[in-house]
Amino acid sequence: MTVEAPAEVLRERVAALRDKPRDLSAWYQLAESLQALDAKQGSSAFEELGRCASELGAVALAVACVIRIREAGDTRTASALLDRIASTHCQGSKRVDSKQSSVPPAPPAVSAPAAQAGAKPAKDDKAAALATMKEAAKQARARAPKKLPPTPLVRFLSADDMHALVGFMRCERYQRGDVVVDVGDAADALYWIARGGAEVSKGNKLLGELRADAFFGEIALMGASTRTARVACLEESDVLVIPASAVGEMAVKAPSLAKVLASHARARLLSNVMRTSELFRRLDAEEKRSLLPHFESSVADDGEFILRKGAANESLYVLVAGACEVRDGDESVTTLGVGDGFGEMSMLGRKDATLDVVALGSVVLLRVSRDKFDEIAQAHPGLLAEVYKLLVAREKLNSDAVIHQADDLVI
Repeated sequence: MTVEAPAEVLRERVAALRDKPRDLSAWYQLAESLQALDAKQGSSAFEELGRCASELGAVALAVACVIRIREAGDTRTASALLDRIASTHCQGSKRVDSKQSSVPPAPPAVSAPAAQAGAKPAKDDKAAALATMKEAAKQARARAPKKLPPTPLVRFLSADDMHALVGFMRCERYQRGDVVVDVGDAADALYWIARGGAEVSKGNKLLGELRADAFFGEIALMGASTRTARVACLEESDVLVIPASAVGEMAVKAPSLAKVLASHARARLLSNVMRTSELFRRLDAEEKRSLLPHFESSVADDGEFILRKGAANESLYVLVAGACEVRDGDESVTTLGVGDGFGEMSMLGRKDATLDVVALGSVVLLRVSRDKFDEIAQAHPGLLAEVYKLLVAREKLNSDAVIHQADDLVI
């Protein structure tokens, strides 16, 4: 991506960083201007920013710097910077303290003016840019902590895995108001915000905000599905994109990386579901964390039967994306959504399923087998108690002919 940088724009960006030397986004924009003028100087600017961003815990921005250097053709510098990031944040790092929480979000980006035709920057403009970045680097090193909080996903990667993952990434630029993903879109990529921010919404309801270093879109790593929410940028943002199509290649070239990605996606999805699902919401945080590895993910295609009436079932299912229809023959009984669990009565009671459960579109499920559930129950009796409470309540309600909502359903 080439950015024109006449004198006016370069001076604006120098002034922005000089005014806010801690604003890594302003530094990024200034490095971008220099790279457009001089590839070598630009690579050096991104390298220095990448090192400082890594030291401050802004891992996604540091990786964006690697990609910008790589795009300029300086693969050696890009690789060396990525080695440095990996040694600081990946598996085996002595800098990462797992007890720390995430770093505070970076300051908001400084909107740079659009490039206009004008005079070329003078040598003293470049010198001012270099001097301003030097001062920003000095301040960054002075405030860099000795210990850093773990970065989701990255903390579990080896250095080789990190190189493989970044090799599949591209960096996309979005403007304020741009929609990155929307409800119903194909889930074809995982996203990692390098700078800027976005809001998440569904319909007219605002669900939350995402800031620098946030991941979103993990559903793409679980298999074919569609987006369940809209993500729109709140300001100019650079977002790292990992295509879902690359996961297949990763499985061949870097199987350990593919495994970590799948585990990360499964954990994030189940963690989100556990906050609202009736099955898990009464468990404490430690119980929830310990349960995550025991669930396996699966994808069902549109129209696929997950449970069949009259057939044996040996699993408890939790729906983490998409929707399923519950049917009694040709009659639709109700619809299950994200967070709904089903199959608990037939699994625990060792009975045949009483109704059909059919995927409406592509859906993602997490499942635990009866044998594995029995193991979990021994260590976490709280979960067993909740499931049995749910089973008894639903069985009582099922004795009536009317099913009021999905939470009342026994399958």
